[in-house]
Amino acid sequence: MSSGRESLSRGEVLQKLQELRGFAGDPPAFWLRLAELSLTLSGGIRSRVVVKLEKGWSVLASAPEGRAHPKGFWQEEFDQQAGVVLARGEPQTVSNEGSGQVHYFLPLILAETRQPCLLEIVGEPNEASFTEDTLLPLLADAPAVYQRHRNALQWKNESERMAKALDLLAVVNAHHRFQPAAMALVNEVVQRLGAERVTLGWLARPYVKVVAVSGTERFQRKMQVLQQLEAAMEECRDQDEEILFPEGLEQETVTRDHAEYAKQAGNGCLVSVPLRHENEVVGVLTVERETHPFVEAEVLALRVIGDQLTPRLHDLRLQSRWFGYRWAQSWRRGAAWAVGSRHTWWKVAAIVAALVLAFALFVSFPYRASSTLLVRSESMAHLTAPFEGYIAGSQVRPGDLVEAGQVLASLDDRDLLIEQAEVLAEIRRYQAEAELAEAEGRLADLRVARASRAQSEARLQLLEHRLSRSELRAPFTGVVVQGDLRERIGSPTSPGDVLLQVSELAGLYLEIRLPERDIDLIEGFETGRVVFSSRPDVKFPFRIEQVSPAAYPDGEGNAFVLRAHLEESADWLRPGMSGVAKIDAGNRTLAWRATHRIVDFLRMRFWW
Repeated sequence: MSSGRESLSRGEVLQKLQELRGFAGDPPAFWLRLAELSLTLSGGIRSRVVVKLEKGWSVLASAPEGRAHPKGFWQEEFDQQAGVVLARGEPQTVSNEGSGQVHYFLPLILAETRQPCLLEIVGEPNEASFTEDTLLPLLADAPAVYQRHRNALQWKNESERMAKALDLLAVVNAHHRFQPAAMALVNEVVQRLGAERVTLGWLARPYVKVVAVSGTERFQRKMQVLQQLEAAMEECRDQDEEILFPEGLEQETVTRDHAEYAKQAGNGCLVSVPLRHENEVVGVLTVERETHPFVEAEVLALRVIGDQLTPRLHDLRLQSRWFGYRWAQSWRRGAAWAVGSRHTWWKVAAIVAALVLAFALFVSFPYRASSTLLVRSESMAHLTAPFEGYIAGSQVRPGDLVEAGQVLASLDDRDLLIEQAEVLAEIRRYQAEAELAEAEGRLADLRVARASRAQSEARLQLLEHRLSRSELRAPFTGVVVQGDLRERIGSPTSPGDVLLQVSELAGLYLEIRLPERDIDLIEGFETGRVVFSSRPDVKFPFRIEQVSPAAYPDGEGNAFVLRAHLEESADWLRPGMSGVAKIDAGNRTLAWRATHRIVDFLRMRFWW
């Protein structure tokens, strides 16, 4: 094994180290080369590269390749040894007493992750100690250099692909119509990829149709080979993935239509790339060769070209269609956004708002104009004081039911009785004087006495009339609505002072004061409902009998007085009761109810 190490000169070893660091292959091949080179440098029996993951240590590569690599330590012992090496950060040699072999651990540096990674080399103790070789530590930074070099190559390749795509974009942008731009695209791709034929298919719902073929201005759509090509493009569009034919090792797409087209066209190598616009496949680019299969770098280049050119081609295609088609596409995109799966809650809110708005605009409900009311009576008696005097007593209070002729209150008549007695005495005196003058024949005195007696008799009639009116009686059967004289007993009164108000219970009606702004709403309607302040839980129907011909000033503006009667009787109803009346005004929508006041205000303010 020492001879295997010495078989390479120092210059050759350094060259292999340089080749390993500049390796451009895949990571599995790099780790295998690293393990093999470590055996070459060390002269060991076997080596392996391990990395620590969440579930434990995992082997990335082992050498010799394909040979079983028995574990030198149990898992716990390996974790312990690896922990010591990682903690020190330098190579370490450990003797395994169980196997009698020597294990060399070298920490490896990774550029992309901080996961612990180790190189383990196993050798025989009786051989030359490979740990004395100073070239092994040079492998420590090889993974980091490889990763940086690989990233640089990827950036370089991506930059080249982007540059090619930009060059093609410049060529396509030089054209302002779709068909010339499509022809420029396929012709440029033919030259850059060394292909026999490049075909562009574009979505013409519901299928993909060929719109441009390299080197051909016109083509017959009825050709069987062209129809088979469109079927291959449909195969690519349906799967929304790049399709290689012959299939690659990791390709899992269906290629049946591609195989059939390759058989008919005679080109054995195909690649189809979907062209996407706003996450939707709008076209397919198919490139054909006779013998040379397409590699991954070419497929990636076509993908970048498609991503960069598709928006421009889509805009040109749309501009080339007539305006009706453009409008339809715009509406279709709007409908797709409305019914798509994105912004779900915003769409739910919009749908709910639209339903609420439609409900408010088109669904109508019965509407009633609201107003205040008072209960009035057909007959109302005002009992006034017949003469100056004092209130002697009261037998009723407001709200008491009374019968016709019932005494309601009385005035103090003692002064009238005294004055009546005086007048009676005067009448007797004047009667005596008249008789004496007649007996003595004094005609003049006789006439004076008779005139005085007549005057006293007139005064007596007036006093008797006042005495008869000293008791206030009910003019009809009804209810006392105003006047509580029990608190005014002994107080003076003047002629004409209203002492009591008595209302007749029969013939009660409703006096509704409807604002002027609502009078037009009830035209043609005569019914409604009313609730009273004393009984808000019961609704009574009513019918309008009469509307006043003129408006009267009210507290908030003009109002019309409506006379109405209840269609259901109520024994507890009394004059003067108040409430709220709602008059039927037809069916109205919720939107009208919410806006008609504002609309009327604006109409009154802004008109010409």
